[in-house]
Amino acid sequence: MPKNKLETYYVIAFFLLGIFPIVPLFVKPFLLFPLLLTALYSLYSVDKKAINWKKVIISTSIYFLFALTALYATDADRAVKLLVRLLPLLILPISFAAVPKALYKKLTDAFTQVYIISCGIFCFIIFFYCMSLESKDIYTIYSFLSTKFMGYEDHPIYISLYIGIALILLLFKNKKSLLNIFLFVTLFFTLLFLSRKGNIIGLVLILLFMIISNLKYVLNKRVFEYTFVSLLLVIGVSFLFNNFLYIRFEEILNLDQVLYNPKTSTGIRSILWRTSFDLSLDSPFFGYGLGSVQDLIGSNLIKSGYEELTLVLKYNSHNQYLQIALISGYIGLLLFLSILAYIFLKIKNSKRAVCIFLYIVFCFILESLLERQNGIIITALFFNLFLFFPYKKEIINE
Repeated sequence: MPKNKLETYYVIAFFLLGIFPIVPLFVKPFLLFPLLLTALYSLYSVDKKAINWKKVIISTSIYFLFALTALYATDADRAVKLLVRLLPLLILPISFAAVPKALYKKLTDAFTQVYIISCGIFCFIIFFYCMSLESKDIYTIYSFLSTKFMGYEDHPIYISLYIGIALILLLFKNKKSLLNIFLFVTLFFTLLFLSRKGNIIGLVLILLFMIISNLKYVLNKRVFEYTFVSLLLVIGVSFLFNNFLYIRFEEILNLDQVLYNPKTSTGIRSILWRTSFDLSLDSPFFGYGLGSVQDLIGSNLIKSGYEELTLVLKYNSHNQYLQIALISGYIGLLLFLSILAYIFLKIKNSKRAVCIFLYIVFCFILESLLERQNGIIITALFFNLFLFFPYKKEIINE
């Protein structure tokens, strides 16, 4: 294939990945296939030695870890469905590994710009949809976003995850422009509106990490401007929504009142974490297998007197590390953590990559991201996009 034609195909593939936030839920998985097909086709015209097969093997090991546990799952049908859902963890390492290094930075920059703008557009879609609802109760609006949102039907936690990543990418842009400032205001306002405590705390921690690790880069006029705008947005959102933002975070300030309280989100998480940890101790080596965890958690919630939590929803651990321990045991968790450590060591020379990586692994503490299709795609996408980046070139350009 001619190089210019191959580059065109890659540009299209990376563009389609970038519009991930604004396409309906059922379309999102199909955005991966143009990149996969282009990568497989390009294997015929590139030097196979240029592909880092070690990275491919280690990154895809996450998928094979899940696949291995499916062999002893009690619910085989659910295990198979989950394995299909987890395919991005297999597809994306192979796809990014085959991208020619000469094109990688250009394609990543294009993807980043499209992704940030797509998140901004998605924020406006959210606003228009919320304004069209008859109910103005904030919890009802959140419920509609999760269940009746024009084909998106995405939980606010996952929407906040997309937005948080977009904000990090935006903060690493060197060029100051009115568009970037407008996007920052739009993204940050939406993040505050959705009020997901874990995502906001994670983003604040990442910003602190950016400041501590690179004072010379961060402490400049542009960052002070963003900080001032952020404070104004926090005050504005608090006033606009009758201190709802403060009420959401009040739970954290009163842990003694909400811990193990099934009426609060923080309390429910604490119940699920304790239940999951107790279950993990009963099968510490190999876990219970893929697809078996939700029913186990449900039955143990009933035994513990929390039957009301099982009447509407089937809960997972709401913690990716505990979820891995339940699925594959602490042996599997150790392997999973080892893979994360390997990825971190390979991307450590890029502050941008490290910040997004740390943001996602922090969100793992508060959510089982690899249980939902969107969480799987976004995790696999950003882990592998930066894992296969040619970092020597990035250091020179930064």
